[in-house]
Amino acid sequence: MALELIFMVVGGLGIFLYGMENMSENMQKLAGNKLKNIIHLLTKNRVMAIILGTVATVVVQSSSVSTVMVIGMVNASIMNLTQAIGVILGANIGTTVTGWVLVLNIGKYGLPMAGVGALIGMWSKDERSQAKAKLLMSLGMVFLGLEFMGNGFRPLRTMPEFVEMFQKFSVTGMGSVVMVAVVGALLTALVQSSSATLGITITLAAQGLIDYKTGAALVIGLNIGTTITALIASFGANANAKRAAWSHTLINIVGLLWIMPLYGYYTEAMTLIVDPVVNITKYLAVSHTVFNLINALAFVPFISKLASFLERVIKDGEKTEVSITHLDMRLIKTPAVVVEQTKEEIAGMGRDIQSMFISLSGSILGKGKMEESNKLMVDLEEKLDIVQKEITDVNFALLNEELEQEDVKFTRENLQVADEYETVSDYLARISNSLHKLEKNDILLNNTKKETLDKLHLKIEGLFNYVNGAYETGNKDIIIEAMNRSAAIKELYNKARKEHMERVAENKMPAMLSTAYMDILNYYRRIKDHMVNVVETLSV
Repeated sequence: MALELIFMVVGGLGIFLYGMENMSENMQKLAGNKLKNIIHLLTKNRVMAIILGTVATVVVQSSSVSTVMVIGMVNASIMNLTQAIGVILGANIGTTVTGWVLVLNIGKYGLPMAGVGALIGMWSKDERSQAKAKLLMSLGMVFLGLEFMGNGFRPLRTMPEFVEMFQKFSVTGMGSVVMVAVVGALLTALVQSSSATLGITITLAAQGLIDYKTGAALVIGLNIGTTITALIASFGANANAKRAAWSHTLINIVGLLWIMPLYGYYTEAMTLIVDPVVNITKYLAVSHTVFNLINALAFVPFISKLASFLERVIKDGEKTEVSITHLDMRLIKTPAVVVEQTKEEIAGMGRDIQSMFISLSGSILGKGKMEESNKLMVDLEEKLDIVQKEITDVNFALLNEELEQEDVKFTRENLQVADEYETVSDYLARISNSLHKLEKNDILLNNTKKETLDKLHLKIEGLFNYVNGAYETGNKDIIIEAMNRSAAIKELYNKARKEHMERVAENKMPAMLSTAYMDILNYYRRIKDHMVNVVETLSV
């Protein structure tokens, strides 16, 4: 019998956790656009940061995912420490929604819900419908897991030795509040899931094995235990990310410290809202939400002070290699955020390439200092090499995750565009190097060649700006205009090449000039070809 009960509890816990994990994944898929907007909603307003953290955690149905996302954003310098603390306070509030899901207490319907969700998912053709079906199936598995755990724990009520053990494990005073909360924290840290601890707590309470005061203390403890995920995520991160992770732990420890002397009053006050004898699951959900809400609001005036304290305690480490982009491997658990941030980084690549076009235009016409212009071109090209590598590393890692088809499409599109932009910067730098080499050898372009290169340059620059603008705005209807521009560039290139070859046949220019000029023409042609590749990628 003991073995059967263990199987029932462990199996139920496994089904419950699997359901929670899948519910989180499918919630993210259905709310992808909301997550993409997180980057744009970042604000120094503390209240807004808390709201943002609450919404993000409700969307992903996991405080662990949202806090790890925060650590990644801080490490990538997308978010500063005070913003991060505000979002973490919101995450503490958002995570209490799990308790309200469990309040439904419809365990007997868990199996049919899972079955109906699975069947709908099999027959659904579009990904959004499949995500909705999987969400229903996952929710059914959550309730089914709770039902199994409840069935496993139920016989313990009639076993005197277990009843006696659970009676010892109960809140009788301030010291026992800490002991029970520590048990909740350790259990949560061990299983790496506050949802698991909450599910076990609610099941034990529903079976009458623990009272409402003990259940509420366990719930407070799980707040502390869940912070271990953020601490682990901060390993190898910069000092600011470590500070954000520790702020999560400190906030919840302080919450336990202030609630201890008031615990008896607090739990009794909660009985005025919900009678635990009538519905202990709802009581625990209410007490969890109210506690985290009070704790978050109490910290609002002290966010800056907490940030300053953490900056004094956790010193900046040795200077390490700093990423150029705001991408971080910790963000791949929230694909929509990576997709949006990658687009921001590629937009930055576009702006750098535009600067290269402007600088190169002056070099062709002999305006400005060639030495300074060439150094700028080389520096920007080297920078874009690194940016492209960082984009590639994070996005290839993202493709190894289970992604919605739309996210796969955008990720591949971003990888292709980043690669093409980096190649364009290579050719622009080569053009600059060729012009610089001619100047160092006192070989000058005549006015005809300058005018030809200037016309070609302006047409290529115009094509780049047109395509880059389409990428930034998501405009797919560009192929006709882009092909017309490409044809005009090709015509100008062919004319310039023909004229040049005729002059070469007449032996009317130095060999170095001939070779450099032909190279420059070919580099421009290749830039045009790579922009056509971008057009084809965006038009799919």
